[in-house]
Amino acid sequence: MAYGDTPYDEQLKRAWEEFCDKLKSAQSLIFNDTLGATALDRATGFQYLSRYISKALSEKFENDPLYPQLWQLQTPTNKSFGDNPDCTYLVTWLDGAHTYKIAGNRGTVSWVSFLVNGAEFNITHSAINNSQLKTEWDGSFQIMLSAQQHPGNWLKLGPGPNFLFIRQFFGEWDTEEPMWIRVERVGDFEPPPPLTPERLIRGLENAGNWFLSDSKRWVDWVEFYSDQPNQWVSKMPGWAGDGQTGSLGRQLQFCYWKIQSDEALIFEVKPPRCAYWNFELANRWFNSTDYRYRFSSLNGKQAVYEDDGSVRIAVSHVDPGIPNWLDVGGHCVGMVNQRWVEAQEHPVPTAKLIKVADLPRLLPPNARRITPEQRREQLRRRKIGVDRRFPV
Repeated sequence: MAYGDTPYDEQLKRAWEEFCDKLKSAQSLIFNDTLGATALDRATGFQYLSRYISKALSEKFENDPLYPQLWQLQTPTNKSFGDNPDCTYLVTWLDGAHTYKIAGNRGTVSWVSFLVNGAEFNITHSAINNSQLKTEWDGSFQIMLSAQQHPGNWLKLGPGPNFLFIRQFFGEWDTEEPMWIRVERVGDFEPPPPLTPERLIRGLENAGNWFLSDSKRWVDWVEFYSDQPNQWVSKMPGWAGDGQTGSLGRQLQFCYWKIQSDEALIFEVKPPRCAYWNFELANRWFNSTDYRYRFSSLNGKQAVYEDDGSVRIAVSHVDPGIPNWLDVGGHCVGMVNQRWVEAQEHPVPTAKLIKVADLPRLLPPNARRITPEQRREQLRRRKIGVDRRFPV
């Protein structure tokens, strides 16, 4: 078959070209940044954009709310919006005019959440967080999703498109069991109709538009904090509050870090009693740095505590010799995201920029330390945990 053999060829060709033009134009985000750049920043910037292509197609084209299919929003090699290395994110689109059922098993993962947002994500219709989830003796559960209330576990759907967002926060990556879970629309089952040119054209347009807007959104997010380097800020761009997100029972705090190769940014805090807490390292483009082979995040079950129950964390280019290290992986600027989940108190960690060479004399005599052998074992267990959470 040749071009022009069907009446849709010109429309399809134009739709594809316009989609590609949008991808090409997005490079302005990389070269017009206001924070300065290194060669690594440039390379990871284009990596950031390349990862957005599949996300845009999944978000705006590949998934039909009448035939819901959960997909992995974030993986070790496909990331966006300050992804949490402790978390596996499952998402899908739903239609508020229909009823759906989630079935699965809770597993042993540290904390779970089921959230239903509107199409623009700024409206939350309903949520079931962790202890609110009712399970059977063996961990199995069922959740109904609909506009009308159901007994037991129920998530309310709003009118029109709804986005189901499922989070699983892992504490011990290499031992905790993830949820087993699936979703289906209630009613007569029939296969979806074949793809039409009209749907393909509409999907490419929507995906391209979302690609441009959402990728810029997270670049702007990082720049929002850049004028307050190496200090904690709870305010979020576009939010009237202070980082408290009630639908998830969490308090978020952010630190735009800026350190040179001979420096370390030291955080100290005594974590409150809570369901979960963590610190996670992101690069200039708000992608988590490599967490498969580097120690780039820390949670309450992974942390090594001091005698008084506090934790001391170093953000640095080189191993500082203390257990809780966030390895910047060659980056000189980026973000640290921190959260307390289901906590009564929300302490703000201290942040102090020092020379790495000065760290030994600044540490108290009883400070926790780590040997090179212990570090290698720490990293080995981390990779095992990643492989368990993201199986082939």
